[in-house]
Amino acid sequence: MGIPVAMISAIYNLALTTGANRVIRGARIEHVCGDPDLGPEKDFAYGLQIVRTALQALQTDVSGPTLFDPDESAPAREAVHAS
Repeated sequence: MGIPVAMISAIYNLALTTGANRVIRGARIEHVCGDPDLGPEKDFAYGLQIVRTALQALQTDVSGPTLFDPDESAPAREAVHAS
């Protein structure tokens, strides 16, 4: 069994097709782990939410490319398989 790998990406559809098994939906290309337009405190909280989702992804068994969404309104992790 190999070491689990996760990728945080704002272009998550591309990441899913490149063979990454755990892809975390990032914010924006230029700020993948946050959004400076939110202001310092909200940006930090949003970035922390993305990183925590990535840590959960590393602890989750997957059988193929899977998208993890850090949005709190979607707590269940939905598997997305690239074809």
